[in-house]
Amino acid sequence: MNFYRAARNFVGNHFIAPFEDFCAVNYPAFYENLFYNFKHKARREDCGDVFFMQMNGFEDFVQLKREKNFALKVPLDFAAPPSNFKIAAVVHIFYPELAAELKNLLLNIPCAADVYISTTSPEKKSAIEKVFRAFDKGNVTVKIFPNRGRDIAPAFVGFREIYKNYDVCIHIHSKKSPHAESRLAGWREHLYQNLLGSPEIVSSILQILANEKIGAVFPQNFPPIRIFINWGENYLITKNFLHRLGIEIDNRHLIEFPAGSMFWFKPQALAPLLESDLMLEDFPEELGQLDGTIAHAIERSFLFIVETAGFDWIKIDDGKNNFDMTPILKSSAQVELDENIFKARHSVLKKY
Repeated sequence: MNFYRAARNFVGNHFIAPFEDFCAVNYPAFYENLFYNFKHKARREDCGDVFFMQMNGFEDFVQLKREKNFALKVPLDFAAPPSNFKIAAVVHIFYPELAAELKNLLLNIPCAADVYISTTSPEKKSAIEKVFRAFDKGNVTVKIFPNRGRDIAPAFVGFREIYKNYDVCIHIHSKKSPHAESRLAGWREHLYQNLLGSPEIVSSILQILANEKIGAVFPQNFPPIRIFINWGENYLITKNFLHRLGIEIDNRHLIEFPAGSMFWFKPQALAPLLESDLMLEDFPEELGQLDGTIAHAIERSFLFIVETAGFDWIKIDDGKNNFDMTPILKSSAQVELDENIFKARHSVLKKY
């Protein structure tokens, strides 16, 4: 038996995993079909969406996510008017070597913006402050927090008090994926580009948020991780966390979330979270966990919270990493943007 396991691990690590990595990066549509129709069709209990599949059927679930997975094209095909929003960027920088890249991205915000940066040590704080010394869009605050809850705890607990002062915020962080570097290469760049890639993209996002019903805007899912937009080991912890906020979910809710937890939002749309009794101590110490923590649960809770607060959410895509897998809606005028926002609205609170 030990020999069998060793052989299986050798084949998996040296042949199967590299093949999956290659397909995920170069042929994501094929990879997705391979994952769903071959790898997990025989063992559906391994898929994070098991609860949904038991209720509605495997094929229906996959088709629902594919056919209605709309995103708005950014930048818009018309010039957005200047924004009057009071803006804050809430940034977690665990890897200070990415501080300069983040600063340059934030300079693409075409109006004033204050920046609130969290990190985990005095040495990192000093390095970050040096990089942001020349930032001229607004005030910069750098604080040290315990290494708990990664980017989630510092942003939504550590900086909880700042949100009452702003109309719109962006949450972003120095993301790396050391557990799957080859498969997820380009994910951080995809998120950064779609959220802050140019002044035109940011102006477009702010114009989308000018719609009073839209509470959150986030990038279309990076193709190699579309298959991981599921509950994973997080269904029960997410259900319990949302219950704590007065939000009830069950296995008929379709899961969707801003994977990577980077997005633009209106603080009012996250009021149930920001006004909760959540504490830094609720988050476990960092041990490299890949799933199953309250931070993973909150990532999967964002859109439930947004909808509960009375807002809708929209996905965006610049089209560079789409691989023709999901429909992108172009807007050449405000009236067309309004129509596309209505078409692209989706719901996680709806039961399927």
